[in-house]
Amino acid sequence: MLFNDISGATHLLTLEALVVLEHMGTTATSETALAAVLREHFDVEDATLSDDVADLLGQLSSLDLIEPCPL
Repeated sequence: MLFNDISGATHLLTLEALVVLEHMGTTATSETALAAVLREHFDVEDATLSDDVADLLGQLSSLDLIEPCPL
């Protein structure tokens, strides 16, 4: 569970989403780097990892927990 101080909303997130958010912190992070983090922490399918990361980032963005920024 994650409480967003800015919006006042509480979100029920997967462990993968929490690990990604923790890794990102306040720093811009590439999808490749996030894939590597997920690979370190979880048993993931390499064949779909790129799509899974993009989907996860889309979900986090739709919850206003992250925003796109150029690297």
